[in-house]
Amino acid sequence: MTSMQLTSRERIHAAARGLPLDRVPVFIWINAHAGAKLMARFRPSRHPLWNALARLAWSRFDRPDAAEFWRLLPLAFDVHTFNFANAYGLELGSDMLFASYATPWGYTKIYREGGHFLMRDLYGVTRALGQGIYPDMIAPAITDVKGLKDYRFPDPADPRLYNVFRRCRAAWPGASIAAEVWGSQDFVSTSLIGMERFMMWLVDYPDEIKAFMRRWTDHHIEVLRHSVQAGADVVFIEDDYGYDNRPLISIPMWKEFTYPELRRLIDAAHEAGALATLHSCGYQMPFLEHYAAAGLDMLQSFQPQAGNDFKSAYEQFGGRITFITGIDIQRGETMSAQDLKQEIIANYRLAGKKGHHVLAFTHEIQHTMPDANVRAIFDTVAQIQAGEYD
Repeated sequence: MTSMQLTSRERIHAAARGLPLDRVPVFIWINAHAGAKLMARFRPSRHPLWNALARLAWSRFDRPDAAEFWRLLPLAFDVHTFNFANAYGLELGSDMLFASYATPWGYTKIYREGGHFLMRDLYGVTRALGQGIYPDMIAPAITDVKGLKDYRFPDPADPRLYNVFRRCRAAWPGASIAAEVWGSQDFVSTSLIGMERFMMWLVDYPDEIKAFMRRWTDHHIEVLRHSVQAGADVVFIEDDYGYDNRPLISIPMWKEFTYPELRRLIDAAHEAGALATLHSCGYQMPFLEHYAAAGLDMLQSFQPQAGNDFKSAYEQFGGRITFITGIDIQRGETMSAQDLKQEIIANYRLAGKKGHHVLAFTHEIQHTMPDANVRAIFDTVAQIQAGEYD
């Protein structure tokens, strides 16, 4: 650690490059519903309008019989014109703001059908709210192999898609702003095609899948270039690769289909002048050597519940990959507040004081996190930032 004072943007970039730091960087990632709850019950935002919307949204959502509209309303905190939930994270001590080049899912149409709200996203996927709080895919955009070739992407050069980065950079000039792009496996399999169809086509139509994945990456390389030009300094590649304790597809298949496209995104981010960060849920241990070889700067979320060993991974790869992790959102919901606090401190002492670490949530914090644990998380983060555990 050093006595110099860095901006949040400088702090994130210094951590990624193993340079001296004034303190460990922090990334606070807040789910929309949790954002409403935190503003209403934990710590008000500096913005009166946000607080008023939060109180309304949370009071109507926090009921066992909440209607579909009120379960959907907190998603307003993810409108990226202002990025309420994640901009609120800056007020809570985050160094990095996560944003998207459109709306949260790029919705182009929201309508009622059969008594339910349906949403069509930028990529032609139809979604509806399930029993939880996230809009689930109910109709993919591609349903046959011919569709892989015929599919047409939205215009990646539409300047309106990138206004969020211009606004964020103007409002928070010293923050690190991460631009979301989608890798070639996760969104393609879970939303655009459907998981079962995707898995079968990997075997039955490998050449067609590879060609489409390449086109998908070409599109997102354009998206990331425009995002960086508009003000982003980190490219946040979303691509989940793991279940608990095992990969989604075999490592040989991942290296054949997915890895080449990941490398292309990493290279493009560097060429654009940004850091390349991968968000990948689930088991990550078998992929680390490949991430390092590809030149990945930072990895998030590295969940212990999925079988990831932070101590082992940091000891082996901590000089080559910066780990964005250390505050366990999944297991943290069932831990005592004191145990959660001690684990955060232990992870900071393991990595944060040495560099190549951003102390961060292992995923978006959810509205189901107990109040005592919410206080433990944010109090501990503030204490670490103040140097109490150095």
